[in-house]
Amino acid sequence: MTEKQTVLVTGASGLLGRSIVSELEKNSGFTIIKCAFSRTRDGYVKMNLLNEADIQETLQRFRPCAVIHCAAERFPNKVEENLEEVKKLNVRASEVLALEADKIGAFIIYISTDYVFDGLNPPYSEDSVPNPVNKYGATKLLGEKAVLGVNPANVVLRVPVLYGPVTSIEESAITVLLKAVREEKPQLVSDIEIRYPSHTEDISYIVHQLLKLKLNLMYLD
Repeated sequence: MTEKQTVLVTGASGLLGRSIVSELEKNSGFTIIKCAFSRTRDGYVKMNLLNEADIQETLQRFRPCAVIHCAAERFPNKVEENLEEVKKLNVRASEVLALEADKIGAFIIYISTDYVFDGLNPPYSEDSVPNPVNKYGATKLLGEKAVLGVNPANVVLRVPVLYGPVTSIEESAITVLLKAVREEKPQLVSDIEIRYPSHTEDISYIVHQLLKLKLNLMYLD
């Protein structure tokens, strides 16, 4: 690639989004459009994913070659409490983003979750049949289907529970446990789940490699 390629990142102010932006900014071949909504600051573009016109305007304005879609409601308890509203973000917004990306010839890297599996028959591969363990996993699976339904060449990356540099201790399901330890309060946790936490820097590196692979394939066509 001889000129800078524009990549748009949703949820760029979040735990994984910040790490992906940092990883991509190390590569001078990319111009990064950092999109956020509730935690915008200088250098960020405010985009409301619940507003379809806003999505369309933003993608038409910047015309990225790729969209890394990190934004989602990812806390299972919030999904359980407000499922229909969460679907608007986790499912419908993902579909609209994919549709608008497709109009300008861009592809999506959709960040999903290992919660699309019930954990009863590990290890899992790309071809394993999903069976979401909770409503959060169900919304992300619907989001996957929506994104791939628009363009089968889009990419779905299912990630486990994440940890990394946080802006607050509650930002990661791993670091939030420290709050209970510090406050010496009982914390209800599963005694049967086996989780494999991943550092955001590792996931960001993988996203970077996927991005370069997809772009190379595109420009070889």
